Amino acid sequence: MEIYVLKISDIVEYKFNKLCSKIDKSKKLKIYKYINEKDRIRALIGEVLIRNIINKKLNLDNGCIEFEHNKYGKPHLKGHPYFNFNISHSEEYIVCAIDDKPIGIDIEAIKPVEYENIAKSFFSTSEYNYIHTAHGCIQLSRFYEVWTLKESYIKCCGEGLSIPLNSFCISIRENISVNSGNDRCIYTFRRFNIESGYKMAVCSLNEEITNDIIIIDQNRLINEYLSVM
Repeated sequence: MEIYVLKISDIVEYKFNKLCSKIDKSKKLKIYKYINEKDRIRALIGEVLIRNIINKKLNLDNGCIEFEHNKYGKPHLKGHPYFNFNISHSEEYIVCAIDDKPIGIDIEAIKPVEYENIAKSFFSTSEYNYIHTAHGCIQLSRFYEVWTLKESYIKCCGEGLSIPLNSFCISIRENISVNSGNDRCIYTFRRFNIESGYKMAVCSLNEEITNDIIIIDQNRLINEYLSVM
């Protein structure tokens, strides 16, 4: 298992277009459809990051990298069932986790939201109480803590929005666990604080989740990708 964190920055146009020429055509078309420049960069760098990781870990040339999606839309690497990955991004950060078993990762920038109404509607009673019993601004932080844990679980399951947020409960104690009723799998969770103003969580079917984070420099990634791919 490895967890990667990358902080995005602007990309000059010629490098942006050159990177796009070295990814899947359908992905490239999606990237160019984004109106917001930051959305374009996040989508492109996320694709470059996972392709670069695959090249290093599996020694696959760029042209041999082919992604498929399950019926819920979760991508996986064709022909490599033991290479599992998941990507998330929010504001300035892109995060990626790889594992030999299903894995989910989620990162969220902490922004002012009507969290109490959301928690009442989509969280369990114990999750709501975990948030509501905190003082002041800590409530907003706890809301995002629960949110990222729940999202990481959904992404690990690989069933997307078919799993309602209120259909399972995250128990936040010393050892975080999930109660989902019918799911008999045992999931492991870990929370990460990569920077003030962000919450990040990882969920895995492995018994342990690494505490180490691999920091990736965007410019170095781009130069390496363009030279190898």
